[in-house]
Amino acid sequence: MVDRDPEPLPYDPARAPELAGRYENDAMTLVIAADGAGLTLEVGIKPEIPASESEMPADHPAESVGLLPGDGEEYIVTGGGLKGQRGFFTRDAGGAVVGIALAGRLFGRVPAASM
Repeated sequence: MVDRDPEPLPYDPARAPELAGRYENDAMTLVIAADGAGLTLEVGIKPEIPASESEMPADHPAESVGLLPGDGEEYIVTGGGLKGQRGFFTRDAGGAVVGIALAGRLFGRVPAASM
Protein backbone atom coordinates (compact mmCIF):
# COMPACT_ATOMS: atom_id res chain seq x y z
CA MET A 1 0.00 0.00 0.00
CA VAL A 2 1.38 3.41 -1.00
CA ASP A 3 0.27 6.57 0.76
CA ARG A 4 0.00 9.34 -1.84
CA ASP A 5 -0.87 12.98 -1.53
CA PRO A 6 -4.36 13.80 -2.80
CA GLU A 7 -4.68 15.27 -6.28
CA PRO A 8 -5.52 19.00 -6.12
CA LEU A 9 -8.36 20.52 -8.08
CA PRO A 10 -7.59 22.30 -11.36
CA TYR A 11 -6.64 25.96 -10.93
CA ASP A 12 -9.70 28.23 -10.77
CA PRO A 13 -8.76 31.82 -11.71
CA ALA A 14 -12.16 33.04 -10.46
CA ARG A 15 -11.32 31.91 -6.88
CA ALA A 16 -7.75 33.21 -6.84
CA PRO A 17 -8.55 36.83 -5.83
CA GLU A 18 -10.43 35.75 -2.70
CA LEU A 19 -7.47 33.65 -1.52
CA ALA A 20 -4.47 35.70 -2.66
CA GLY A 21 -3.00 38.06 -0.12
CA ARG A 22 -0.64 38.48 2.78
CA TYR A 23 -1.19 36.66 6.07
CA GLU A 24 0.79 37.08 9.29
CA ASN A 25 1.23 35.81 12.81
CA ASP A 26 3.56 37.15 15.49
CA ALA A 27 6.73 35.74 13.89
CA MET A 28 6.04 34.86 10.25
CA THR A 29 4.55 36.17 7.02
CA LEU A 30 2.83 33.97 4.46
CA VAL A 31 1.97 35.25 0.97
CA ILE A 32 -0.51 33.53 -1.34
CA ALA A 33 -0.19 34.79 -4.92
CA ALA A 34 -1.84 33.95 -8.23
CA ASP A 35 0.42 33.93 -11.28
CA GLY A 36 -2.29 33.28 -13.86
CA ALA A 37 -1.54 29.56 -14.01
CA GLY A 38 -1.86 28.64 -10.35
CA LEU A 39 -1.49 29.66 -6.74
CA THR A 40 1.83 29.95 -4.92
CA LEU A 41 2.71 30.15 -1.25
CA GLU A 42 5.77 31.93 0.16
CA VAL A 43 6.76 31.82 3.84
CA GLY A 44 9.19 34.13 5.61
CA ILE A 45 10.35 34.90 9.11
CA LYS A 46 9.72 38.53 10.07
CA PRO A 47 12.97 40.54 10.09
CA GLU A 48 12.44 41.63 13.70
CA ILE A 49 12.65 38.01 14.92
CA PRO A 50 16.19 37.32 16.20
CA ALA A 51 18.15 34.74 14.22
CA SER A 52 19.01 33.11 17.55
CA GLU A 53 15.49 31.70 17.81
CA SER A 54 16.58 28.40 16.27
CA GLU A 55 13.16 26.79 16.67
CA MET A 56 11.81 28.94 13.84
CA PRO A 57 11.57 27.21 10.45
CA ALA A 58 13.54 28.53 7.49
CA ASP A 59 12.09 30.91 4.89
CA HIS A 60 10.58 29.18 1.86
CA PRO A 61 10.40 30.78 -1.59
CA ALA A 62 7.16 30.77 -3.56
CA GLU A 63 6.00 27.19 -4.10
CA SER A 64 2.95 25.87 -5.93
CA VAL A 65 -0.22 25.00 -4.02
CA GLY A 66 -3.55 23.52 -5.04
CA LEU A 67 -6.97 23.39 -3.45
CA LEU A 68 -8.20 19.97 -2.39
CA PRO A 69 -11.55 18.39 -3.25
CA GLY A 70 -14.32 18.87 -0.73
CA ASP A 71 -15.35 22.28 0.49
CA GLY A 72 -12.40 23.92 -1.30
CA GLU A 73 -11.02 25.38 1.93
CA GLU A 74 -8.16 22.90 2.28
CA TYR A 75 -4.99 23.08 0.22
CA ILE A 76 -1.76 21.16 -0.32
CA VAL A 77 1.71 22.43 -1.21
CA THR A 78 2.66 20.65 -4.43
CA GLY A 79 6.30 21.67 -4.85
CA GLY A 80 9.49 22.73 -3.10
CA GLY A 81 10.62 22.21 0.47
CA LEU A 82 7.09 22.24 1.88
CA LYS A 83 5.74 19.70 -0.62
CA GLY A 84 2.97 17.62 0.93
CA GLN A 85 2.17 20.11 3.71
CA ARG A 86 -1.55 20.69 4.04
CA GLY A 87 -3.46 23.60 5.42
CA PHE A 88 -6.77 25.38 5.23
CA PHE A 89 -8.33 28.83 4.83
CA THR A 90 -10.58 30.30 7.51
CA ARG A 91 -13.58 32.54 6.94
CA ASP A 92 -15.56 35.02 8.99
CA ALA A 93 -19.34 34.79 9.53
CA GLY A 94 -19.91 36.68 6.25
CA GLY A 95 -17.82 34.18 4.25
CA ALA A 96 -14.74 36.37 3.66
CA VAL A 97 -11.33 34.68 3.89
CA VAL A 98 -9.69 36.03 7.07
CA GLY A 99 -6.91 33.56 7.73
CA ILE A 100 -4.89 30.56 6.73
CA ALA A 101 -3.33 27.67 8.63
CA LEU A 102 -0.06 25.98 7.71
CA ALA A 103 1.85 23.38 9.72
CA GLY A 104 -0.18 24.02 12.86
CA ARG A 105 0.33 27.78 12.71
CA LEU A 106 -2.51 30.23 12.14
CA PHE A 107 -1.99 33.40 10.11
CA GLY A 108 -4.44 36.31 10.00
CA ARG A 109 -5.09 38.15 6.74
CA VAL A 110 -3.45 41.56 6.43
CA PRO A 111 -5.83 44.12 4.89
CA ALA A 112 -4.59 45.28 1.47
CA ALA A 113 -4.42 48.91 2.60
CA SER A 114 -1.84 48.09 5.31
CA MET A 115 0.52 45.99 3.15
